[in-house]
Amino acid sequence: LNLQFVPTMPKTDYKVQVLSDDALAINLVAGKSWPLASDEGTDLYLSSLIDDRKGNMNQLESPTVIARVIPTPTVMHGGEKVIYMTGTTRFNINGTGFRAKTMELIFDPPLEKDVDYMLNTRSSTHMQLMLRSGRKWRSDGEPGPLKLRRIDTGAGDLRIDAKYGGVTVAEVQVDLGAHGVTVESAADHKLYQGDPELTVRGSGFNNTISLNTLKWGNSLRGKGVNYTITKASGSALTLSLKPGSVWRSNPANLPGPLKLLAVNAGVGLVPVGPTEAKKGRTVATIFEDPAITANPQQTVYQTHTHELWVTGRGFTRGAYGTKLDFDPPLQVGIDYVMMVFNRTHLLISLLDGRKWAPNTGILRVVGVDTGAGAFKRFQPVAVAHVASDADDHPSGLTVARTASQILYQTAAIRKLEIQGSSFCQGPSLTFQPPLTDGVDYSITRATSEKLSLTLKSHKKWRYEAGPLYLTSIQCGSDAPVELAYGQGIVVATVLADPTIEASERKIYATHTKRLIVQGSGFSLDGTELTLRPTSRSSYEVESVEMAEMVLILKEGKSWAPAKTKDDGKPVSIYVTKIDTGAGEVVMEDDGAIVARVFPDPSGAVCDDSCEWALDGVCDDGSAGEDREVFDDDYGGVFGDDDDYYGGDGDDYYGDGGDDDD
Repeated sequence: LNLQFVPTMPKTDYKVQVLSDDALAINLVAGKSWPLASDEGTDLYLSSLIDDRKGNMNQLESPTVIARVIPTPTVMHGGEKVIYMTGTTRFNINGTGFRAKTMELIFDPPLEKDVDYMLNTRSSTHMQLMLRSGRKWRSDGEPGPLKLRRIDTGAGDLRIDAKYGGVTVAEVQVDLGAHGVTVESAADHKLYQGDPELTVRGSGFNNTISLNTLKWGNSLRGKGVNYTITKASGSALTLSLKPGSVWRSNPANLPGPLKLLAVNAGVGLVPVGPTEAKKGRTVATIFEDPAITANPQQTVYQTHTHELWVTGRGFTRGAYGTKLDFDPPLQVGIDYVMMVFNRTHLLISLLDGRKWAPNTGILRVVGVDTGAGAFKRFQPVAVAHVASDADDHPSGLTVARTASQILYQTAAIRKLEIQGSSFCQGPSLTFQPPLTDGVDYSITRATSEKLSLTLKSHKKWRYEAGPLYLTSIQCGSDAPVELAYGQGIVVATVLADPTIEASERKIYATHTKRLIVQGSGFSLDGTELTLRPTSRSSYEVESVEMAEMVLILKEGKSWAPAKTKDDGKPVSIYVTKIDTGAGEVVMEDDGAIVARVFPDPSGAVCDDSCEWALDGVCDDGSAGEDREVFDDDYGGVFGDDDDYYGGDGDDYYGDGGDDDD
């Protein structure tokens, strides 16, 4: 059988099944869709039916409407929307493909249209539900998520996120009053672990201090165990930390959210956030108490020393960053640049032409801010002793510190240039790490003020990334001139050769929001990739680690241009160039493949939900009901150990899962 449709359908989009002499079925191929010319719906005509057994004649007298195609409805996740059991009279559901005349919804717990609620479809993307008098938003009367399991806009019941039991369109909480409490989210309220006071804001708290108890997402306990409530009003509670306690322990997970799961204002615990994944409300972001390790024996020369390592704890980078105050004063970006490697180590690099201090003496860190403001309990710490530079040689020979000269280990993009004064024509150079003239490099140009060195093929400026020191220069039979007391002067910063790890991970054109690129030699200060066919305007660099980059797709963009994915075949993404600071390195051949882009599944909805945010996975509810833990935005997990607040039990309100032990 040969069929033709209006609008046109490619033969690859469907299969024909003959059911009987007078009936046949047209089955849609997985990943394809019925043609839709208008959001209002499209009549699908069968314009031609040719049976090869009966010749080439069209068996139809005229085109016949065989179906009406309407848009597949989608529903947006509303898990952060809080409504009250009877106190909220109406709420909105957003999505696509809604139709005013034919609209049936199936909820969990069940709600009956025109009995429990009235439905008003205002547009194809917006509908409003109004609660009828004497009814409740959850028929079981218990607080919890209200899920939309099925929707029918005219083509039959369509299951929504079936594996996850439906889409949560609202969180239903008990009515305000004697039994109602709300808590305001305050992720931008930043505290250090040991800061003495925390204020929780909201409504419905008891004015009597002793009648308020709180359940947390970690092991934090009140009533003097870890903290005490010192002030209480209907809109705020003030908590004072017990000396020796912290708001969150386990510094490896910090900065991180302090989650309040439930509040008992005198008549029982009330969940204060989405209960589906026990996310609670973030009442503060907690930072590790920062500290600096004293190291006054460490010697740096005023200008000749390039780097200073500072160790301690609580250092941050990325979204927050670490700030240090020095005595004598040093200004970041003017006198030095700083790179934080992890929570215990950071490296300070002196910029060319600057000094560690105007005079010799002790260099101290007198203040630190890792993201929650200046740490008020910090005491000044000596991190180095600043000594005078070595005197210039009587011959007048000097070498300038040029740490800002950036080279790759092997990529011959740039030559090494050494600047100074009174150079001879054929100097003998001593480097640290060692390099040999004629074996590792050759001097291609020499003047009294500049030496140009070219790296030999298959050689490296350094076998590991780091500064390249010139420790001495010798002219002819003269004695070698030691530089900076033999410690050497930095003439270049050598970066690791960047590499890209090949991967054919499956991603979707728009539903996949994050692409992870792995490799080596990535610079924390900034790494740029050139992708093919994805344009640079389609994504942003969300984060960079030494061996991993996370790219995030911009709103309305696609990983593959439309013209390359129209045929339904996967499109490969290649990294063709990479630049970590020393120029673009062109990858071999066509580049390194890092992903294969597939067309978005027809009718599927990708929801960047709170439950599994920032995990690089399309959050379509496909984890299933047997999923034991939910991803935490900050890298931890929340165990599903009770319905809302039952748990294993503790002295006051149940153990909410100890994510800090």
